[in-house]
Parts: sequence; structure tokens; C-alpha cells
Amino acid sequence: MTDTPGKFLAAIQEGLTPHGSGFRFVDRFESSTQESGTGWKHLDGSEPFFADHFPDQPLMPAVLLVECAAQAAGVLLMKNSENPKAPLFLASIDHFRVLGPVIPGDTLETHITVIKEFGSLIQVQAECRVRDVPVARGLIILSRYLVGQRAH
Repeated sequence: MTDTPGKFLAAIQEGLTPHGSGFRFVDRFESSTQESGTGWKHLDGSEPFFADHFPDQPLMPAVLLVECAAQAAGVLLMKNSENPKAPLFLASIDHFRVLGPVIPGDTLETHITVIKEFGSLIQVQAECRVRDVPVARGLIILSRYLVGQRAH
């Protein structure tokens, strides 16, 4: 089942992702299945990180590519959760590789696939693309609890 972009964008803006607007890296999200989907983030060049990373050759920091993947995975997992308002937390970054640059004007497309769930942890495969060319990929693990926090 695929959501209409406008419908799901409105849901995100209403707080589907717990991030504030200044740290939201998913503009739009569509589910392919309950275990896969795609998030989009358009980078118009006004994002603050481009001013300083690097001033003469703006480049999206690699750590923010990981954050894009984590947020897209969070949207997918929260959408299909029994408690869709309960946030998820990044617990692990594994085998994540940067394969190319992301620059102002690009639209980052992040493909997410749930690999497995074990207890409160969910392992996800992520691939970030620009114009259908992979720019980053790897595995991340999200947790339903903050590291060190115990289930109630």
C-alpha cells in the first residue's frame, strides 16, 4: 500500500517524527510494504551545515546521511507500531559507507528495509541515493528505548 505524498507529508509535519523542523531530514515518505519504504529530503542549499561544511565546496556531512536513514526508518517503524507516537532511538551504525557526495540542490532518496527485530531492537538496511545513484548505504539498529533505559 502506498500513501499519497501530501497525506504522509502532513502526518510528518504533525509530529510523526519527533524531531523539530530544524533537524528533520524527511520531507516525504512512502511505504512500499510494512517492512520497506522510501523517504525524501530536498536540500535547497539553505541548510545551515552547507555554510561551513565546506564554505567553498558545500557538502552534506556523512553523519547526516546516517541521520536521514535513521529518521526514514523511524517513520516507517513508528507508522506501523502499536504506539505510533513512541519514538525510536539510534542504537548502532554498522558497515555504513559513503559512496558519493550530496550537495545543495540534490534530493536525497533513502530506501529502508527492515532486516529483523530482536526484542526492543530493529535492524534496518538503508541506501541513500541521489538521481538513482547510491551515495551511502549500511545497516543501522534502532531501539525502542534509550540506551541504558529499561522497559517498564
